Amino acid sequence: MKAVHTRGPWFQDPSGRTLILRGVNLSGSSKVPARPNGATHLIEGFFEHLDVSFVGRPFPLEEADEHYTRLRKWGLTTLRFLVTWEAVEHAGPGQYDQDYLDYLYEVVKKAGDYGFNVIIDPHQDVWSRFSGGDGAPGWTLEAVGFTLPLLHETGAAIVHQVHGDPFPPMVWPTNGARLAAATMFTLFFGGNDFAPHTLIEGEPAQ
Repeated sequence: MKAVHTRGPWFQDPSGRTLILRGVNLSGSSKVPARPNGATHLIEGFFEHLDVSFVGRPFPLEEADEHYTRLRKWGLTTLRFLVTWEAVEHAGPGQYDQDYLDYLYEVVKKAGDYGFNVIIDPHQDVWSRFSGGDGAPGWTLEAVGFTLPLLHETGAAIVHQVHGDPFPPMVWPTNGARLAAATMFTLFFGGNDFAPHTLIEGEPAQ
């Protein structure tokens, strides 16, 4: 994609022409691991969060040609490509999943080969899978003292994997106001002001 800028509510190219990005979200499946199967109705392996893999999300590399060909035939030119913090650093602070990063490089490079503009979306909803959303690794909650298997039981989060089906009707941001997500966002963005004595290995939580 050539340099793009904004003018009022519009994207524009270097010649000042208005751009309308015709794209698709790729994809919701990237919010959960491929191994073990992270489908939210499954609890098996859910709490073994240090040993997971997002390689193959949103689809295996060997299937990329099929998907990209179809998307191009539909007239799409832009991909919002979801990447979560957990996918990159699930094993612990500073422990990066090189296999996933290699996969990400290859699948995005192939998208470029098909002429797609790719917007990498560092995606997060209500903090983490373990607080009823997606994004941050489980160890972030453990680092400030939460016990992951107790979050649903105590009402600190509504977690599909633990609750099971039928899942109660709810709007997904509901978990944002519950203890787990609200605490994590407060510590991450405002810990120095609101919880200056909350330390992680001697360092401020923020």
